[in-house]
Amino acid sequence: MNIEKLIRKQDFSSDRSGTDFRDGFLLGNGDLCAVGYVPSHLEWVFNKVDVFDPTTEEAMVKKILPHEEFLRRIASMNPKNTHFLTEAENAPAKGKRQKDTISAAVLRLRFWQGCGWSAPSMPRVSRHLSLFDGILEEQIQYQGLDAAVEMFIPRERALCCMRVTEKGHPERAHCLELIRPLNSLLPEVKWERKEENLLAFTQQLPGGRHSYAVAMKLCPRNGGGPALPGSTVFTGTEMTQHGDFDLFLAVKSSLHEKDPLAAALAEAVRGADKGYEHWKKENLKFWHRYWDNAYADFGKYRQIQKYYTFSLYEIACIYGKTPMPGLNGMSYGPLDERNPGLASQGYTNDQNSQIPALAFFPTNRVFLIEALADTFFAGMRQLKKHTRKLFGCDGIFFPLVTNQLMLEYPTRSYRYSLCGSAYTGTILAQVWHYSRDEKLLREKIYPLLREFTIFYQHIFRKGTDGIYHLDWSVTPEIFTLTRDELATTSLFKQVLETVIEAAVILKKDSKYLSAWQDLLEHYPPIPKTPDGAFWCGPDVPPDHYFYGGHLLYPAFPAEITDDVRTLKKTIRLIETDAIERSFADCSGKFHMNHDWSAFLVTEAYLRAGERKKGWESALRFLELFAKENGLFCHNPVLIGDPAEAEKNEKRNWRLIGRGRRDSHGKQLLFSDPDIPHPPCVTSNPDAKRLAPAVQEGNSAFLFIASELLLQSHGGIIRLFPGVPDDFTGSFTRFLAQGGFEVSAVMKKGVITQFRIKSLAGGTVKVTGRGLAEFELSLPKGKVYARKIMQRRRSE
Repeated sequence: MNIEKLIRKQDFSSDRSGTDFRDGFLLGNGDLCAVGYVPSHLEWVFNKVDVFDPTTEEAMVKKILPHEEFLRRIASMNPKNTHFLTEAENAPAKGKRQKDTISAAVLRLRFWQGCGWSAPSMPRVSRHLSLFDGILEEQIQYQGLDAAVEMFIPRERALCCMRVTEKGHPERAHCLELIRPLNSLLPEVKWERKEENLLAFTQQLPGGRHSYAVAMKLCPRNGGGPALPGSTVFTGTEMTQHGDFDLFLAVKSSLHEKDPLAAALAEAVRGADKGYEHWKKENLKFWHRYWDNAYADFGKYRQIQKYYTFSLYEIACIYGKTPMPGLNGMSYGPLDERNPGLASQGYTNDQNSQIPALAFFPTNRVFLIEALADTFFAGMRQLKKHTRKLFGCDGIFFPLVTNQLMLEYPTRSYRYSLCGSAYTGTILAQVWHYSRDEKLLREKIYPLLREFTIFYQHIFRKGTDGIYHLDWSVTPEIFTLTRDELATTSLFKQVLETVIEAAVILKKDSKYLSAWQDLLEHYPPIPKTPDGAFWCGPDVPPDHYFYGGHLLYPAFPAEITDDVRTLKKTIRLIETDAIERSFADCSGKFHMNHDWSAFLVTEAYLRAGERKKGWESALRFLELFAKENGLFCHNPVLIGDPAEAEKNEKRNWRLIGRGRRDSHGKQLLFSDPDIPHPPCVTSNPDAKRLAPAVQEGNSAFLFIASELLLQSHGGIIRLFPGVPDDFTGSFTRFLAQGGFEVSAVMKKGVITQFRIKSLAGGTVKVTGRGLAEFELSLPKGKVYARKIMQRRRSE
């Protein structure tokens, strides 16, 4: 496989000008990101992981009930649900309960002056994003104008580098405007002009304790002139310059710098002193090294290839520094004065914050997990303080929704999903299962797993039946309380197994080990329906409505059972009764209303061995959620007749409601506010282009695409388990559980060769299409390779 050639074929190019960040092209280095678009002039919005609204609604947070008080209040309830928290934990709010994103800056560049009658014809703009090089190129043309911009963001620097070149008109004025996006929550911006060609501003963030600064240094080239200061209006300052130039823009935050302004100025000046070519070389070095790793060739399936490649690019763009990105990743920005950002900026810990990290493992990019782990290390003191306040115990509880400082957002009736620590722990446990890296185990994984386990010890209580039972909580989204809730008990079991294994390996926490082992030996069983499918919990009535995605946790991502029969029963239950299905697209088939649910159902098909449905579901995921710029939206967007879609939804309501009951025990109605009815069908052809992106979509698809080619759960390496019968393609250096690097080739549905390298030493079973299962033991560093001779087909 010529990896560079194949990756370069996946570049994103467009002659269609993006209008704002929603259809812009993404650049990033895991710390600073830029989204480029062209409303008429060239424009870029800059986002940084440590620029965010650090406040919470303190009056509402103070109203959050301690756990024991919560248990006391629900003791006599029948039915038991969390709706009472809407009033019990209510308080006057100064703003939104979950805060919007804040973009650090917007930069605009135009090649003309004046407005009104003197405005030129709209230019033609072409954009080209090189995934292999991590470079965005833009060209702008109309009569007498032919200008080009090249830009990138080098790794390990909070710096964007830009080169602007225009052919034949060194006298033309270039108008630059640096803007702090309009935001009514922010106080007045403070501008600084330290020297010629250097502009900066400082911005205090909500709450007054944190701030950030942006500095921009312009360097004329090829005889270009210096930047002349223009007017400052509200939140923007203009500069005018003639001729070619390089530009270096830096962003620094008080979260990591004592003096953000001094740090930003120093970064921009250092960028200019080192020069554009220096940083371009550094940028290429990172990206070329990044691509010299696991990759796949999907053959004739070009759309899968393109979005698989972009998603690999995207996770490197947004993961690198603390704090890790929130729900929208790093692709957000202002829409207008009333909408300065997207909601919500923070972490939703029942899966939205965890799904993005799943893709790191099979794609052999485990190093990216450090941004996630370090985010929680940085917030550990706050998390432990909050855990002691609510639960009166040691350890770490992750609230359902937090900001980047680990301060809880008040979500009232939604908040009693207690699986946040268990889900994050499952991600960290998987780091160990895939990498077998003892250094990572010791430094990043085990310290957090032990804190999660210490917390859950407190809310698992041993019953008279000799079994430990989880306190009352809710399966995400449904509000009805149960003991031994499915999501938490499933996810935490993998955490518990891993923390015990790690404590033995690292010779740690002998004082806790016997208690952890006792909890594991007397762990509650997986809740099931009377028909034998996975179920929300033993106290949730079997006719209650449910979100299908959450029922799949025991099989994936928790991986605590290999019971395929039960998994298939659960899939059939979801296909016939899950509440998040929609028939609005009028195809006669349902689709899932959210990307995370579609992801989990697709994975269930693949894990259950339902190859055809898994493949079709992977393609459907692209159809529903993939955007033209490589990103993914949270809800489906389909182009069609809205009136027909509405009729179809109501016509098929009986296939969704099917006699189900709500959290009050009443018959479920089409108008019930608990039921998702996202408007997914529109006649606007630009609707998907202008839908905001969420970070989980790219990682979800990346994981799906990887598992079409390789699965390794349960101690078995499965080669090409999810591809069609005619598949021709290959993958190289995928990471399998147990610390094995795997490469393989398939031609016309037949495996022709494969290679397995052990990174840590171990034993694994191997199987695949037409390949008899066998057991393989390899010492650390050793390789097993096999070429399979194909029989000639008879004439």
